Amino acid sequence: MISVMNVATAFQFLQLPQGASLEDAGASYRRLLKEYHPDRNIERSEWSHKMTVRLTEAYDAVTAYLQDTARQARTQQKPASEPDSGYSLVMQTRIAKLYDIVLDVLHSYYTMGMDNVYLRQEGTLRYRYRATMRRLAATIDDLKETLEWPGSALQHQQARAIHGFAGAFYENMLIKPLDHAVPAGDERKAQRLYHQGSRALDEAIRHGVLELRTERGLICPGARHQAEKSFMLILAGFAKSSHVPLTMIKLYLLRALSALCEHLEQGQQQ
Repeated sequence: MISVMNVATAFQFLQLPQGASLEDAGASYRRLLKEYHPDRNIERSEWSHKMTVRLTEAYDAVTAYLQDTARQARTQQKPASEPDSGYSLVMQTRIAKLYDIVLDVLHSYYTMGMDNVYLRQEGTLRYRYRATMRRLAATIDDLKETLEWPGSALQHQQARAIHGFAGAFYENMLIKPLDHAVPAGDERKAQRLYHQGSRALDEAIRHGVLELRTERGLICPGARHQAEKSFMLILAGFAKSSHVPLTMIKLYLLRALSALCEHLEQGQQQ
């Protein structure tokens, strides 16, 4: 993982001792972020902005280092399967932990406004956006590794569903703004459908995955249906639109979301 600040400097900037944990890094980051906040440094706004950016760089470097260290340690400790018809308590604990990270990424993504493709390209949010992407990428790698662990067929299906959704969401996070002028005609119609579908898809993820809202035992079926309808209308009626490649990414995410929802729905029925 690449950072403009080396790890030793990052630890010093965050005022962290060697051996600090991810929780320690997060607490220090939040404390210093308040200290350097522009509202507390009105007469030193330029300095405040610079320090905030450097603080975020330091936090990114430290968290990347700690995550890499933890992942390397885990690869040296392959778990043994639990003697219960293939079911592995160790694997289940691992899946639950990684899924919690995915949920935390989703929460940060939506609450911090990273779903806005324009805002996430600028200022401090840009650094948080990149850090969130690195965290998700590391979790995807860990989920892929977990698929090789011994466990039951159901556990592997669950891990694959989470891994598939996380990977699709990562691709969704890579989407950048289209750099053409204000669209007109068919392109404008395609854009409107794309935004409608994207909003419905985001609603399904926020309310379905994060909040587990259900309708007749199904997780956000209305929002998922609306998203698919909008995206399919683009492919059927505006095949030459510049929104088609983005629509394919959204559809990929929608399919992965549906696969994940199946497992979540089964879990609620048990």
